[in-house]
Amino acid sequence: MASTLLSPMVDYYNDEEELDSVDEDEDRSFRGRDSEEDTEDASETDLAKHDENDYVEIKEQMYQDKLASLKRQLQQLQEGTLQEYQKRMKKLDQQYKERLRNAGKDDL
Repeated sequence: MASTLLSPMVDYYNDEEELDSVDEDEDRSFRGRDSEEDTEDASETDLAKHDENDYVEIKEQMYQDKLASLKRQLQQLQEGTLQEYQKRMKKLDQQYKERLRNAGKDDL
């Protein structure tokens, strides 16, 4: 009879241990999700920093390209080989010659 009384008690305690074990597994699973979420948040932060760094690098590259282009144009202007400069000079020269012709006609 004592064994029958102990048996339900032992089963009761075994059930308690199983419940504790299940609770621990759930806690680990829940903490795992927190950890995964933290990892995702950290990854998003890293991604945002990476995107920001890429943006800064691209912006810097664009600035350097524009600066190099302007320096090239300045050099060409100083040499008199800049195409826009040559076009304007040609137009001004034509206007000058036209005015000289018109001024000569007025003298007649």
